[in-house]
Amino acid sequence: MADTYREPTTTSAGFTRRSFLKWSGAIAAGAALATSSGCGLTEANEAQQEAAAEGRWVSAQCWADCGSRGFNKVYVKDGKAVKMGTDETHEDTPNCPRVRSCARGRAQRAHIFGADRLKYPMKRKSWQPGGGSNTNGQLRGIDEWERISWDEALDYVADEIKRIVDTYGNEAIVVPGFVASLFGQWDIGRMLSLYGGYMDNWGACSSGAWGSIAPYIGLAEDFNDRIDMRSCDLIVLWGSNPAWSRAGLPTYNYLQSKKAGTRFISIDIFRNATAQALADEWVPVRPGTDVALALAMAYTVLQADEAEGGALIDWDFLDRCTIGFDAAHLPDGAAEQDNFKDYVLGTYDDQPKTPAWAAEICGVPADVIEEVALEIARTEKVAICMSPAPSRTTNGCALPQTILALGAMCGCIGKPGCMTGSDAGHTWLMEGIDLVVGGNIQGDPTWFTPGAKEMLENPIGGVSPSRFTGAPNGMYTRPQAPYTRINVNELWTSVLEGTYTAGKDDVRPCKTQMFYHTHSNLMNQTPGTMLAIEAHRAVEFVVTQNIVMTTTAKYSDIVLPITSQWERVGDLTQGYREQIMLSSRVTEPLFEAKDDLWVAEQLGQRLGIDMDKFVVMTPEQELYNQLAAATVIKEDGKTYEPLLTITQEDLDEMGVEGAPQEGKITYRQLKENGIYQVPRSENDNFGHVCLKEFRDDPEANPLGTVSGKLEIYSPTLAEDLNACGWSTVDPLPRYTPAIEGYEETFADWETKTKGEYPFQLVSIHTPRFAHSTFGNVPILREAFDHPLYMNPMDGEALGLKTGGPVLVSSKWGKVARPLLLTDIMTPGVLALGQGAWVDVDEKTGVDMAGCVNVLNGPNRVGFGHQAWNSCIVNVEPWDGGLLPDAQWQPREVFKEA
Repeated sequence: MADTYREPTTTSAGFTRRSFLKWSGAIAAGAALATSSGCGLTEANEAQQEAAAEGRWVSAQCWADCGSRGFNKVYVKDGKAVKMGTDETHEDTPNCPRVRSCARGRAQRAHIFGADRLKYPMKRKSWQPGGGSNTNGQLRGIDEWERISWDEALDYVADEIKRIVDTYGNEAIVVPGFVASLFGQWDIGRMLSLYGGYMDNWGACSSGAWGSIAPYIGLAEDFNDRIDMRSCDLIVLWGSNPAWSRAGLPTYNYLQSKKAGTRFISIDIFRNATAQALADEWVPVRPGTDVALALAMAYTVLQADEAEGGALIDWDFLDRCTIGFDAAHLPDGAAEQDNFKDYVLGTYDDQPKTPAWAAEICGVPADVIEEVALEIARTEKVAICMSPAPSRTTNGCALPQTILALGAMCGCIGKPGCMTGSDAGHTWLMEGIDLVVGGNIQGDPTWFTPGAKEMLENPIGGVSPSRFTGAPNGMYTRPQAPYTRINVNELWTSVLEGTYTAGKDDVRPCKTQMFYHTHSNLMNQTPGTMLAIEAHRAVEFVVTQNIVMTTTAKYSDIVLPITSQWERVGDLTQGYREQIMLSSRVTEPLFEAKDDLWVAEQLGQRLGIDMDKFVVMTPEQELYNQLAAATVIKEDGKTYEPLLTITQEDLDEMGVEGAPQEGKITYRQLKENGIYQVPRSENDNFGHVCLKEFRDDPEANPLGTVSGKLEIYSPTLAEDLNACGWSTVDPLPRYTPAIEGYEETFADWETKTKGEYPFQLVSIHTPRFAHSTFGNVPILREAFDHPLYMNPMDGEALGLKTGGPVLVSSKWGKVARPLLLTDIMTPGVLALGQGAWVDVDEKTGVDMAGCVNVLNGPNRVGFGHQAWNSCIVNVEPWDGGLLPDAQWQPREVFKEA
C-alpha cells in the first residue's frame, strides 16, 4: 500500500473520526418519530420519544448486498449523526418480528463519515491523457494523487471516452460489475448506452451454478413460507450459514422451527455459526464433493426402497412430475442407459455410487451417509435447504439436478413442510410472492421496479432475455447474436490474452482499453485479483466513482467522489416479502461529492448525447413514482391495493407532479416510521408452499421447462451449457472431479500422496464484510477477526499455532494471514473470509490484507459462474511481518483539519 494511504487514524493535525463529524454537513429536514400502522404496530418506544425532544431519528438506507435486509435509523442531534438505531415500531413477535440492524448496518455511520471518504476529484500523478506511454500504467496502485476540479475530471473522462471510442470502438469501454446485467442500467450504463454502448459482463456473481441451471430443470430458487417451515420435522441445511452470510431474520425464522420441534442437520465444510445455534448433527463434507455425497444418499434410498417393497420412494411424484429418473421416463431420443436410477446403481458403468465409493471422495463415513439418507427418506416432512455455496465450484453444474433427484425421490417437494432447493443467497427473493410490491434493490431500480425510470438497452450487450421467461437476465444468460458480452471470469484474462470466449468455437479479439468502475469492486471480488491488477496496468484508462478508496479506485487514473444513499433524496427499498422501507436524507453531500446521475448528465453533455432521452425524471419524481406505484396484498392473499395514501399537501412537500390517491397507510406514516410490515398469523392467506400447485396437478400447472416437468435429465440444459464453450456435460448429472478440487490436492491419487497444494480452500461470508463493503471500517476490523481457519490436526502436523502468521499460496497468488486453529473445520479444508481489500506488498508480491481472490483463479466452466470454492493451496509459516487488522490505517488521501 502506498504511503499516501497509510495515514494514522489520528493525524498530526488532530484529525479523527470524531472531528470528521464536525464538517459532515447539516442534516436534512426529514423524519420525525410517530406512530404507524401494519403488523399490529404500536407507538415507538418511550425512550426514542423522549430522545426526539433533543434530536430525531431518521430512517437510513443500508444498500450493501448482504443477501438479507436490515432496518437502520440514525439519531440526529445538533445537525450531527451521533448514533444508530433499528426497528422498534411494533412488538417483537415470531409472527411479526422486528427487522433488526446487524453489526454491519450499525457500522454505516463509521463507513459514511469515516476519514477515508473520497472528498475531491483526483488524478493519478503520473497519468496523462492520450494513451500510449502517457498512461504510465505500471504505476497504477502505487502512484501518488493530485486533487483536481470537477470540470477537469469530467473533461478528462469525456475526452478519453471520445478518444477510445474513436480509436478502438465502443467495445473498448468495459463497465465491470452487474450494473446493467442484474439491476437494470444505472446512470453511467444508461449514459453510455446512448453513446453507442459499452462492453458489459455476464455470469453468475453469487449463486454459483444454481442461478443458471434452475430454470432449465424447474427447481426454482425458492423456499416455503417461513410459517410453513415450522411444521417441518427435519430441516437439512446444506452449505447454508445465514447467521454469517445474511444476518437479519433468516436464522431467527429457523429458530422458530427449532422451538416448534424441528430437527436440524448441517452438511457443510465447517460447523458454522448457524449449525452451532441450530443443528442436532453436523456432517463434514469436502468442497466440490456434494454431488458424490448426494448420489450415495440416493443409492442408499434406492436399496432400502427395494428391501421395503417400494414403500420408501415417492414413485407417484416421480412418475407424474419428473423426467429422467428411470428409463421409462426419458424423453424421446435419449439413450436408455442415461437415466438417473441406473447411473446411481452402476448398471451400465459398473460403478455403483455406494456410500463406500462416496466416502473416499467426500470424506463422510459410509455409515453416516446411510443414516442421513434414510432419515431424510423416512421422515414425513423434510426440507432440504441448500445455499448456492456448494455449487460455487468448477464441477457445481451437476449439483442442482442431483439435489432435485434426491428431493423428488424422498417426497420433499411440493407439500407443506417439504421443500428442496437453493435459497438464491438472498432471503428477500424467497418464500413466494411479495406481500408488498415496489421499491428498489440496493439503492437503484431494477428492470421491474414499478414507477422507475425507463431502462435503456445497451446496443452492444443487449438485455440477454431468459430463454424461459423472456425477462432480462443478463447475469445468468450468455448473450445471443448480435449482442456480445465478456464473461466475468474473462474480464482480466481477455485483456492479458487478447481474446474472449463468445461461445463454443467463437473466440473473439478483446478490444478493452478502458475500465469504468461505478460502485462495484470486481477487481477485489472476482477470482484472479492478481490478474486484475495486471490487466488494469495494461489498459489505457481507468476511472472509478465511489464513496471510498476501494481497490478499484486505488488502481485508477481518475477517481470521482460520489454521494452515499444517506446524502440523497431517499429511497424506497424492497425488504423481505413482507416489508418495504423508506429511507430519507440523513446529511447533505459531504465535501465535493456528487451523485451518479449528476456525473452521468455532465459526461453526457460533454459527449453530445441527446439528454432528453437520458434525463426522464428527477430523483424526487422517481421516488414519488415508486411510492405511488407501491401496492400491498389484501387479506384474501390474491389481490393488491395501493399501499399509500398521498395527499396534495404531500405532493407539494415533495415538489413532484402527481395525483392524490388512497391507500392502506399514509405517506407520512411510512416516511416517519421508515418501514411497513404486513401482519402475519398462523392461518393467514399469505402462506406459500413451493411447487404445490405443480405437484397437485402438473398437467394444469406446468413448469417453465421444455417438458413442463422437473428435469432430472435435461437435453436443453446440456445444449445451452455446452454452447458456452468451456465445458461438456451430459443431460444427466454425473460426478466429475473438480478443477482445483479434492482429487487435485494429491500428486498421486492411488497412493494418496499429497501434492504442491495439499489443502482445499473455501471462501466464506463473515460478519465483518458484505462482500467488500465495510472492508475499510475500523470498528468492524476491531470487532471481527479475519483469520485463516484450519483444523487443529492440520496445524499440529505443520507445527503451526493459533495467532501465528502464515503464508497461504496457490498457483494464482499469495496472502499472509493470522491462523485460527479450530475444530469447527473439516480436516484438509481451510476457510478464509471474502471481502478484504487487497494490499499487495510490491516487493514480495504478497497480499497482506488476506483478499481471498488473490488465491482464487478464474477457472472457466459451465455457464460461466464464478467457482470460488474450487481452490487448492499450501500453508507455511510467515516471517515477513503482519500488522493486526485493527491497527491498519485508513486509505485517506487528503486530510482535513
